[in-house]
Amino acid sequence: MRGERQGSGDSKGGWGERAAAVVDGSLPPAPLPRELMLEVFQHARECYPEECCGLLIGPEESATPCRFVRCTNVQSQRRSKGESELDARHAFWIDEQELLHALRTAEEGGEALRVVYHSHIDTPAYLSHTDLQSALGPDGLPLWPGVEHLVISVQEDGVQGGVLFGWDPETESFVGRRVQEAG
Repeated sequence: MRGERQGSGDSKGGWGERAAAVVDGSLPPAPLPRELMLEVFQHARECYPEECCGLLIGPEESATPCRFVRCTNVQSQRRSKGESELDARHAFWIDEQELLHALRTAEEGGEALRVVYHSHIDTPAYLSHTDLQSALGPDGLPLWPGVEHLVISVQEDGVQGGVLFGWDPETESFVGRRVQEAG
């Protein structure tokens, strides 16, 4: 599981040009259980100045995640092997063994993957074109139907917020909604 971004900066010549999807302000915020939101935001703060990554798992019969799985971002190792030009400050790649273990454990427990999350360092939360390519199969449809993508914006002084991107079959694109504590 991967996601890579090029460079940094603002919307003029920076992150805005790299954004494949941003927040749709007309949509209501996406509720996320408080415990999960705190865990994900803490993970992003701990990993700064590198990107964090992980999974949110939930019961098969419910779209709401209830369990948090931290994963290791092995992007810098990939760079050192010559597999990528980007390090973990600008990209993420979930350790494949951790991913497989988490998915098997979830399946054995009657759970399913609900959300893949990662952080963006010193930029807003958006879905980059590379994030989008990683989320879609060769047919242009999500590799994991029903799985959403949470991007957290983190800076040196803390988390700035998160955006949950879900697939809209009508527009055949991801649509972003800010996350807020459920309750």
